[in-house]
Amino acid sequence: MNVLPVPYVFIADDDDDDRFLLQISFSLHYPHCRLHFVNDGQDLLDQLAETEHTPALIVLDLNMPRLNGFEVLDSLRKDSRYVNTPVVMLTTSTNVDDRDLAFQLGARDFITKPLNLSQLEQIVGRFQKYWLQNAES
Repeated sequence: MNVLPVPYVFIADDDDDDRFLLQISFSLHYPHCRLHFVNDGQDLLDQLAETEHTPALIVLDLNMPRLNGFEVLDSLRKDSRYVNTPVVMLTTSTNVDDRDLAFQLGARDFITKPLNLSQLEQIVGRFQKYWLQNAES
């Protein structure tokens, strides 16, 4: 029997509603994904240091307490374990300078948070298509 690998997705976002909507979207469209939610960038780095699982994808909010998304992305890209891990910025920002900086720091995508669940479900589909389809745990 072939067992498909379970992709682990780490999501750093300090907004309860956004985390809840992401959880719903993943459960509806990609239920076998293992989601790990944290409230801020420092929590993410702490969780990554303690886990044995390699993330298939890391999703970062930009504006978070303690460490913001840029600071976390910069730390991840300096760590050999995560230099090639896909990191996507999912933020309320529409600022072109924020987008440019995210890509300069090594983000794979910069997505403005959608206004409704349907749009968020499309984003989760994009995650699946580009970063999770062949992910290994």
